[in-house]
Amino acid sequence: MDIKSIKVDSAVIEIGEWVGSIPEMGDLRLKVRGEGNEDFKRFLNKALRNVPKGARHRDGTVPPALMEKIVSEALLDTVLIDWENLKDGDADVPYSKDLARTFLTDKDYRHFRTSVQWAAAFVAGSKEHADDDDGEADADSDYPFSGSDQR
Repeated sequence: MDIKSIKVDSAVIEIGEWVGSIPEMGDLRLKVRGEGNEDFKRFLNKALRNVPKGARHRDGTVPPALMEKIVSEALLDTVLIDWENLKDGDADVPYSKDLARTFLTDKDYRHFRTSVQWAAAFVAGSKEHADDDDGEADADSDYPFSGSDQR
């Protein structure tokens, strides 16, 4: 294995880039920072520290519904920057933080949230991917929506 093949571009992870060809999301493009960016880690650490003891399970873990809410807010505040080609019928949906919050926290939009997570993972991937393909993902790759009728 060539060690260079797993090297990442830390600067891109922190500042973000546009990602297109997101599996099963048509021509949607997302501008996202990479998963594991420093702000994301700080946000999660602070949010998890601030979960009151009474809201935790006996073993100290955070209940899944609360963890999902925390991660959604972290994606909103530290990962998703913008989008292109998002429509409501024929009308363009311009990016706004309020709409992004809805799409990231409403369970009925879980495929959008998964797409943001997928794009963030793509940006955090190897330097080879970030530099060579101009943010165009491999739409034929495996994806959490596989087998889903949702498109």
